[in-house]
Amino acid sequence: MVSFFPEGKEIPEELIFDNIKIRQLKGTDNELDYQAVIESGFRPEGFPKEENLEQISRHERDHNDKKEFAFTILDANETICYGCLFVKPLSPFLKFAFFNERVIEQLGIAETDPGISFWITPSGWEIGLYEKLLKELIAWFEKEWPYEHLYFLGMRSSQKEIKEIEKVKEKQVFLFELESQQYVLWKLF
Repeated sequence: MVSFFPEGKEIPEELIFDNIKIRQLKGTDNELDYQAVIESGFRPEGFPKEENLEQISRHERDHNDKKEFAFTILDANETICYGCLFVKPLSPFLKFAFFNERVIEQLGIAETDPGISFWITPSGWEIGLYEKLLKELIAWFEKEWPYEHLYFLGMRSSQKEIKEIEKVKEKQVFLFELESQQYVLWKLF
């Protein structure tokens, strides 16, 4: 089996632009991440912070083991969390979704091609972060990451999100539904 992240390569550590800092998500980010999760409405207020910490800790281990990567999206002073970015091997997810490899082969997706997804808080939307983030991520991946292709996997994408993505990349690769959730895939480069 081919490793998702090439041996001997360093994981890009951070991306900084427009008073935004993206860096590895760590257990020490639990308080800020928890507040962002609550603001975004992903979990009801009052869900256990320990549960959030367990999830962050798993993301941190996977990141350190280069299995997949989780980043936090912060203001430059690291006092506000605007969301999270995930970089994962796309092929295993699609194999799970379709229970076969034909779709992956037809799309030409390699076993090591990354799929990115991210979410941002309502306050992140208010400052116009979504479109800026997408453009900055594409440039970051083209310049600093060791991949030939990059896909964006929109999970439960709102029409607002789809509109922003289509400003950057006009045509989606495909749309599918899994367990009553819609997923949209774009090839960014």
